[in-house]
Amino acid sequence: MKYAYLFLLSLTAPLLQAQEAPAAPPAEAAPAVAAASADDLNTCWQMYAQHAQQGQEKEAKEWYEKYLQLKEEKATAGDVKHMRELGLILLHGDVYQPPAPEKAVVWLSKAAEAGDAISAFKLGAYFKPFSPEESKRFYAKACEICKHTAETTTDATEKAQALEMLGYMEQEGLGVDADPATGIAHLEQAATYWAYERLFQTYAKGIGVAVDLPKALSYARNIADTAADADNMANASPNAGQMAWLLADSYLNGKNGVTKDIATGEHYLNIADRLNIRNAIYCKGLRLKNEGKNAEAYICFNRAASMKMPEAMTQAGIMKLHGADGVEQDVAMGLALLHSVASHFSEGREWYVGRAPYELALYYDGIGNEELAEEWYRIASDRNVVEAMARRGLSHIMPGSDAEWSPTLMYKWWKIGSDAGDATCSRYLNIFLWGAIPLILIIVFGLPILTVHLLNKKAQREEAAKEEQKD
Repeated sequence: MKYAYLFLLSLTAPLLQAQEAPAAPPAEAAPAVAAASADDLNTCWQMYAQHAQQGQEKEAKEWYEKYLQLKEEKATAGDVKHMRELGLILLHGDVYQPPAPEKAVVWLSKAAEAGDAISAFKLGAYFKPFSPEESKRFYAKACEICKHTAETTTDATEKAQALEMLGYMEQEGLGVDADPATGIAHLEQAATYWAYERLFQTYAKGIGVAVDLPKALSYARNIADTAADADNMANASPNAGQMAWLLADSYLNGKNGVTKDIATGEHYLNIADRLNIRNAIYCKGLRLKNEGKNAEAYICFNRAASMKMPEAMTQAGIMKLHGADGVEQDVAMGLALLHSVASHFSEGREWYVGRAPYELALYYDGIGNEELAEEWYRIASDRNVVEAMARRGLSHIMPGSDAEWSPTLMYKWWKIGSDAGDATCSRYLNIFLWGAIPLILIIVFGLPILTVHLLNKKAQREEAAKEEQKD
């Protein structure tokens, strides 16, 4: 079964990653940061980031090493969070810290024994390729910690994190026997956006259950709705935009198992647009263009074009090349956009990148530059633009054309275009099949037969004349 959004099925938010390092301060904050205590982890990180941004390699390395030293001191003093974070840095390596798996295992093991489920889970994943027994032991430890936390904690966030991790492991059979139903129940109970993303994947891919796209989309709505309120963007799921676009396309076109619902589709289209999902921006541009709102449509196309979307670059190029109501004509800009798309052909996107050559062919045809027009018609037809195939076919029989004279190639291009639904190709093909071919048959076979017939008649008359003379 084919789905329009298989790429979304691979969405996997990092499972309970280590806490992110503090963000780098703006340049104007440098004096305040420099004045802070060098014994503060946050200060060390900010100073490292500040020097790294300014290309001061030596100073950046010194501050990073100080940051790592302080983190190790806190881990040694028994801080479980710092044990885990230090272990993950050592496990994967960092800018000035090469991977050190053996040291990483020591710190992550200490954190796991102290009740940190994330550390136990990471160790389970680390040992899986080469030590299945150790992997199973740590996964089981992670499950045990998650179950205990979910049953005993009074902190809603801790409980949700424990449930989402537990649900994932139950689905996958990590540390416990696989139990998809119980895993789904725990993910539902967690009710976090990561849990909803996992549930989306569960029903979209059929992880332990039958594929159910409408149910998958119900979880996509939960994810997209985290960004429905513009004031809540900071707390929205990182995948809210993609999920909103999936919902918009599904409801606007009545696909993926849902009934067409324009109002719902436009609601999610606006969310995806606000989150700068280029497919949504382009779709909104097309809808505005169809409504005759060219100025607003051009703004959308221009936004998506700035994200290097060939479809949007083509639409913006056409509008600038010819001008439109509310869009000032700029031939040079229009040609530049179309040439940019036409010269960056990529496999699998023939129609989109072919559309630009076709528009260039029409333009050069219109100003009487037949040589360039023919070249762009040829490129457009090679890239599966059916409207260009009628002209491509004609080029193989037209006198003075640089293309090879070949009725066979002419027929080929018209047949491809006709099969793809192009009216001009169908008309040319019908003329060829019902007009030219019978005429050719008459010329090739009819004339010789007629000639033989006339010659026989003449011979018969001559024989008759000779017989009369004898009498």
